Amino acid sequence: MKMLTQSLSKIYLLSLIIGMSCLSCSQDDAVLSALDSPEVVVQQSTKDTLVYAIVDNYKIPIVLSIPEGCDSGGHSAVVVMHGSDGMWIDHDPKTGKMSGQNSEWRELFNANCIIGAFVDSYSGRGVSTRSGKWTTAPDNFKISSQFIRPRDAYAALDVLRKLKLEDGTNLVNPKDVGLLGFSDGASAVASTLYNTNKTPADWQWTQTFDGKEYNSSSGVLAPAPNPETGFAGGVFYYGGSGGYNYWGASPCGGNALNGNVFEPYAPMLYQIPSDGYLTENTLCMIDVLKEKGAPVEFRIYEGVGHGFDFGDNNKRAIARTNAINWFKKIFENN
Repeated sequence: MKMLTQSLSKIYLLSLIIGMSCLSCSQDDAVLSALDSPEVVVQQSTKDTLVYAIVDNYKIPIVLSIPEGCDSGGHSAVVVMHGSDGMWIDHDPKTGKMSGQNSEWRELFNANCIIGAFVDSYSGRGVSTRSGKWTTAPDNFKISSQFIRPRDAYAALDVLRKLKLEDGTNLVNPKDVGLLGFSDGASAVASTLYNTNKTPADWQWTQTFDGKEYNSSSGVLAPAPNPETGFAGGVFYYGGSGGYNYWGASPCGGNALNGNVFEPYAPMLYQIPSDGYLTENTLCMIDVLKEKGAPVEFRIYEGVGHGFDFGDNNKRAIARTNAINWFKKIFENN
């Protein structure tokens, strides 16, 4: 694979980062090395680094962007979940280049001294985009935003918390890690933040595609378990909130308050386009969550539709500023 930047090393983080190797490292590459303990030591010169986390036997690429000219340790960080079009330019991880949207967010994080962890949930599973057969059951279960992609997000969280500087300082403040997602990645953000303590004892996890219900025998899994210390909060851009009935009753239905189990364990900011085709059920979900007392906020952006973060419109920059300021607020409150 080609290098993402001049300062790139590639390492494998296997089973909670207990083994790794540097591949195709040039003299100018930054090098990460492992200690006997489950930590990764980062040299001061490290910039962008491609790592691989093993999730359910799949090798999941994660691009770490480490800002320059900032304090050396104790950074805040944001894990980024891409949308249905994948993470790479031209849908090709071999280019070693992230799409324009992801690259712009990397620069935005750099400008605000935030470490980014961009997670590729598709290529390691043999998927380029969420299209065709990957949009419906049972193939969709391989990349499900409800019960697969949250495991990728938690793998990235684990990676960030194990990054150390050579003097032993944490590169990332363990409590200051946020989550950001777009479209299908936004649905993954919500699912990652689901409070599993809210699951009724007799709950059965199912999904419905084209009128057919699928259950655990078909490949539907329970949500990823919450870690002892999870994400500080998440920003949700124009995703859907129905989850193919994964959470129970439709958020727009009369039984949503009691029949839909979704509730996050951390604050969420919903970034909603007024003309988005997924906007209605997300607004319904926000109403339900507010009635439950969940810590959710939302912003509606008038005159734009689904995908407005990478469109040519005047709301994109406003929304990005709102997202960065919101992350800074929740990090300050930790």
